[in-house]
Amino acid sequence: MKVEEIAEVVAKLPPDQLARFRRWFIAFEAGHSDHAEELDSTATKLGRSGVEFLGVLKKRAKEP
Repeated sequence: MKVEEIAEVVAKLPPDQLARFRRWFIAFEAGHSDHAEELDSTATKLGRSGVEFLGVLKKRAKEP
């Protein structure tokens, strides 16, 4: 997944999930070891969103 694709998915997160992602990313950048649990949860949700997003792109690409 490219950064541009991640950015598009993150931009579509609902406010509560965006706040959660922001907290995780701040901890990640700071190098805190306690970000692992948040990473698992956030990565799973972002992965699902990414898969959904790619599915939509593929459908649109097939449309006339």
